[in-house]
Amino acid sequence: MEGLLPMARAAGHRMRDGMGEVGGPYPIEAVVAEIIARCEARRMSLRAVMESYFRRNPHLLGAKGLARAYAAGVLRSFRLLDEIARQVLGLEPRRMGAFERNLLRALLYEAKFRPVSPGRVAGVARRYGLPLGERDVHLAREVEAEDLARGRGEVAALALKYSQPDWVVEYLLKLLGRREAEELLKAFNRNPTVWLRVNTLRISAGELASRLARRGLLVEPDGDFPFLLRVVKGSVSPTQVPEHDRGLFYVQDKASVLAAYALGGEGVVADLTAAPGGKASLLHQLHLAEVVAVDLRRPRLGVMRRLLGRLGAWGVYAVNADSTRPPLRGQFRRILLDPDCTSLGRLGHSPEIRLWVKPEHVRTYSAEQRRLLRAAGELLARGGELVYSTCTFTLEEDEENVRWAQEVLGLEPVEVSPRIGLPGLLGVTAAQRLYPHLHRTVGFFVAKLRKE
Repeated sequence: MEGLLPMARAAGHRMRDGMGEVGGPYPIEAVVAEIIARCEARRMSLRAVMESYFRRNPHLLGAKGLARAYAAGVLRSFRLLDEIARQVLGLEPRRMGAFERNLLRALLYEAKFRPVSPGRVAGVARRYGLPLGERDVHLAREVEAEDLARGRGEVAALALKYSQPDWVVEYLLKLLGRREAEELLKAFNRNPTVWLRVNTLRISAGELASRLARRGLLVEPDGDFPFLLRVVKGSVSPTQVPEHDRGLFYVQDKASVLAAYALGGEGVVADLTAAPGGKASLLHQLHLAEVVAVDLRRPRLGVMRRLLGRLGAWGVYAVNADSTRPPLRGQFRRILLDPDCTSLGRLGHSPEIRLWVKPEHVRTYSAEQRRLLRAAGELLARGGELVYSTCTFTLEEDEENVRWAQEVLGLEPVEVSPRIGLPGLLGVTAAQRLYPHLHRTVGFFVAKLRKE
């Protein structure tokens, strides 16, 4: 993978079409293909891959915003694009190398969804040796998803239309029913709502809103949390304004805010799966609480420490340790546990998850979550409270884990407030479920448990 960009540069200097060089020496299609190929091969987040890519290629930094939007569009359509390749062009993406496969997807995305000339698409394809001509571009542009899905069952047709794994669509249909499931699938393919958590240790929400307006970012206050702003529109990314670098705000989803807010912050708080530190820093911001922020992976700990420094959250102490065997003495009256999960609630924010998430991951994560819950239960003092949250929808990782904690660990569900989402399922009505199409958040589950 490291050698792809130099090859792209060389090809850019060597090959030209009849109208001059196609795409310059660094065509955006090749940049996007290399980024997605790295996500796919290493199962890394799009954000992490992009940060690494543009650090290594600072001369391409001006294309970062376009590359992010373009890559997200390709990922939200990848199954449809692969099916166009198979049924319309007679190409099998699975038999291609990672770069070639994702370059084909990027070019077909242009052909289908972007106002790019067929000559441009065909010219870039020719440069990299892909058999995609102008006639193919016209065919791809004309075909409809319904044509490709004809004769398929309900699950397969919806999975193709919304570019999701079949098993995810089947699970959502059983969980929510057809109408609600399809509304959720539609939401996953729209640009998600962006929320900004004001760092009230340094600035008021009103003053920050005024400053952002002068930068070209229009925001509006949230009705549930006075320190939260919703981005309405903007000509610049929130992370590109000086106020972000100065630690005056943090991009944090409203559902994540709910999980931290619902816990409260009296005394010393333990956040057992803390990276990247958003919830831990919010607990400190709201209550000036001291927070022991534990995370297993050292690179994530480095990310968290940088965030805490930027926000001035000096009362949060980062600890590199395995939270199933936490090296902590004594007990805590407040514990936050937001463990790794299948992340189905982030299929809109992080569409690359669609490339690798499998049904067996549900069982793997659920088992690990129970180990963490057991450890958290042992650390929790009598009368203390634990907030358990995930960014997924599966019953196995959500309500079934809460019921297990109730039956095995003696932790009793109590009301999560404020009430923003829908009640939990399987009788766990004190918990909350949040959905992108209903609540303008990532998909999320929040439960609060008390040790009697």
